[in-house]
Amino acid sequence: MKKFPKISIIIALYKETAYFYETVARSLQLDYPNFEILIGVDKGVKINFKDSRIKVIETGLLRTGPAEKRDGGIVTSKAEYIAFLDDDSYPRRDWLKKAVEIFKKNSVISAVGGPGLTPSLDGFRQQITGAILSTFWGTGPYAYRFIQKDQRLVDDYPAYNLIAKRKDLLSIGGFNNKFYGGEDTALCLKLINSGKKILYHPEVVVYHHRRHFPEGYLAQVGNVGLHRGYFVKKYPQTSLRPSYFMPLLGIVFTLFLALLSTKYPLLLLLGFILYGAGVIDALKTTNWKIALVIPICVYLSHLSYAYNFAIGLLFTKHLEK
Repeated sequence: MKKFPKISIIIALYKETAYFYETVARSLQLDYPNFEILIGVDKGVKINFKDSRIKVIETGLLRTGPAEKRDGGIVTSKAEYIAFLDDDSYPRRDWLKKAVEIFKKNSVISAVGGPGLTPSLDGFRQQITGAILSTFWGTGPYAYRFIQKDQRLVDDYPAYNLIAKRKDLLSIGGFNNKFYGGEDTALCLKLINSGKKILYHPEVVVYHHRRHFPEGYLAQVGNVGLHRGYFVKKYPQTSLRPSYFMPLLGIVFTLFLALLSTKYPLLLLLGFILYGAGVIDALKTTNWKIALVIPICVYLSHLSYAYNFAIGLLFTKHLEK
């Protein structure tokens, strides 16, 4: 392997925002000498950059999803590695260096993902979302996607921070789907089914701006639930797991508990115990002002996820745009 193999950073642009331009600016500051930035856009979108390392790639279509835009970048690229970012995430300066070091040490690894941390300058309502995602009560065994946890092999990882060998992406036909949310689940499953390995490493870091709680985040987690419920049927290998059903079961349990408490008031104590446990867990990753509201916010998060998960599981027959 070359000391600094070429890497194409692919950003699928949904719409121009300050976060998008921050993503580009921070990427240009990476401590790595051999990379380019490929920006996938819909037909007719006009954006210009003076830096020769940036190329804009039109899909030729209107209202294309992130998978289609990323596929355009994969085909256009001549690099050894493809690094995916969302248009509201930005990398730590050593992002690519760390990834290349990992690939050099682990030749059998096809892709590397890392945590998407909450930026310190995100506002209070965004910090609430970050705290939900960072707690066991909020995301269960998947909190490592949002905070730094131990290295591990994974079979599903979000594309807001995913770096892969281009030859392996080409060998499976890229994303080749039209999902708007969950497109990365389909990609990772194709990699796994082709015998490839995906590694999570805590030092491959990006910062991912959070949606505002409640309106932005609850809509986002609802979309996650809808796709995951649908994927239980379409991709059971990585989606038919007890952990993805837990929010739904938790909502059913608390409603049942509330009904029973009308007859057995002492059961309300269990609710206070759960609230206290949620606060204590949240204090591991956030301040007390946010921790005090996190149990309620987590419940609303699970309610949005569970409702949409049930719709995706029971009623949705097609989700690709």
